[in-house]
Amino acid sequence: MTATVTVREDNVLGFLLEGKLTEEDYTQVLIPTLQEAIDQHRDLRVLMQVKDFGGWTVGGAWEDLKNWPMLRHLDKMAFVSDDSWDEVLTWMFKAFAGLTGMDTRFFREERLEEAWGWVRETP
Repeated sequence: MTATVTVREDNVLGFLLEGKLTEEDYTQVLIPTLQEAIDQHRDLRVLMQVKDFGGWTVGGAWEDLKNWPMLRHLDKMAFVSDDSWDEVLTWMFKAFAGLTGMDTRFFREERLEEAWGWVRETP
């Protein structure tokens, strides 16, 4: 997969994830970027745009599971996806978000601007 930082402004981060998530996507892009932002902000907000999702490699799945506690530092997370993201994955992330107390919403890719508006709005 290719994990790319698309937005980095104050307490808002945007990522574009394409293909299959690998260990390198976590260790070289996602985790360092999130940790740096967490160190600087208390109410971090993230938008993950997913295209052509192909699941996780074994290393990628392990990094995801191992670093899940980091997500308790996130205030909001929007997932924007194409048709490769299915309802089972939505259910799984909603369950994990419930455990962390994070406000999570899911948007189809044609609603990308709406997702950005939601992530950026303050309560």
